[in-house]
Order: sequence, then C-alpha cells, then structure tokens
Amino acid sequence: MTTRTAPPGRLSLPTSITVGGQLLGAAGLIVQWISAPAMFKGFGFPPGLFYVLGAAAIVTVNRRSNWAPAAAIALSLWITVGGLVGGNLARNLADPRGGVVAGNVVMLAGLAVSSVAGLIALVHHHRTRPQPWIAPLGPGNPRRLPATLVVAGLLLDAVGDAAPEGFHWDGPGPILFLILAILVALLPGDAMIELSMLLSLTFVLTAFMNPESSRRLSTPSDVLPFAGTLAQVVGLGLAVLAGAIAVFPRRARPSVPAPR
Repeated sequence: MTTRTAPPGRLSLPTSITVGGQLLGAAGLIVQWISAPAMFKGFGFPPGLFYVLGAAAIVTVNRRSNWAPAAAIALSLWITVGGLVGGNLARNLADPRGGVVAGNVVMLAGLAVSSVAGLIALVHHHRTRPQPWIAPLGPGNPRRLPATLVVAGLLLDAVGDAAPEGFHWDGPGPILFLILAILVALLPGDAMIELSMLLSLTFVLTAFMNPESSRRLSTPSDVLPFAGTLAQVVGLGLAVLAGAIAVFPRRARPSVPAPR
C-alpha cells in the first residue's frame, strides 16, 4: 500500500482505507440483518453497527491525531477476538443460511482491512507529522482527572463482569474491558476515550434491556450477582460521564492583561 501525506484536516490514504474497512464491516452486518433478522430480535438491528460506524466516525473526527486509527484497530480486534472466544463467530460461519455466512465473511474482511490499514496509518503519521506525547494520565494532561476516572470506570466494569460468576469468566468481557482501560491510559488523544464511551454506553443500555441483568439488580439478597451487575452499571456510567468531560472542548479563557 502506497502512502502520501494528506493536507491538514483531510484523511490520509491509509486512514481513509481504515475508515472504509469499518464501513465494509458495517455492510457485512447489514447483510446478516437482512438474511436473518430474527438473530437480532432483542434489539431490532445488529448492535455491532453502533460499534463499527462509531469507530469510523471517531477516526474521522480525530483525523488530526496520530493515534486516531488505533480506535478502529481496537474495535476490529474487540469484535473478532470477542466473537471467537464467545463462540458466536464460529457459529455464524457454520450457519446453514448463506446470507449469514456471507455477511460474516464480509464483516471480517472489512475489519481485517481496517486493522492493517490502521497500523500503516499509525506508522505513516508518526513519520510525517511528529506530535508531542501527552500521556492521558500524566501530569502534562490538563484533563488528567476525567481520563483517570474513565480508566477507573472500565476497570470497575471488568471486575463487575467477572463477579457474578464468582470470577469464573463465561465470556471475554472482563479481559476486553481491562485491555481497553490500558489503552485509554496509555494512548494520547481523545480517540480511545471516545471508543470507551461508545462501548460503555452500548453495554450499559444492553444491561438495562437484559432481563437477567434486571433480575440481578432487583435481587440484592443474591449478593455477588447483585454487586457485580451494579459495579458494571456504575463503572460503565462513570466511563461515559468522565469521558464526556475529558473530550468536551473548553472555551479559551480571554487573556487578562498583566498589571502595569
């Protein structure tokens, strides 16, 4: 893949392909939706559309940041690894309905393209437009506190996700949110914080729509499941609210002339 330096405010070629890969992944989800709408009867549409379209938007909005493509890479790995570990991806690829299989193949192809192009974009941007490294949790970040709260919320969710099963995990959720917390803590810019907000908001809404989560929250006598689900909701809510504070643009304060 050849690369070129994009003018300020425009997407570079590898970043454009990164975004295009996410859109191709969304097309694959739509094919699945058309082929087997009953698969998404709990939502009425594939919730993964929120993820891939959201990641594409995050990369586009943060195109001036060298680290923006990392959001698409992280989301692509999130869906792929989560689907493999959870077993959903293998089941879909073995589904007798051709549209479901084709939709998954298209989705995986788009996410693979997005991941490879995103890695190329990261290298290309760091070579062509050096930027200062401002660690999200470092003293040089003026929004260090909300960024720290985002990380804390993600970690709280990871612990709460594992707790209802007595820390015997039945899915990839705990480890994925732990990795997301690490990425938010390490990578500069707003892209990873915005991705954590997207995932957290979707997961907390899903928790309220899930009858099992509602049952756990309404049964405090069942201590571990109740505490774990409550920790998840609080952690995800904290990640969304603190993330909004961290990325919300502040108005520049008018300069005050020095006294003479």
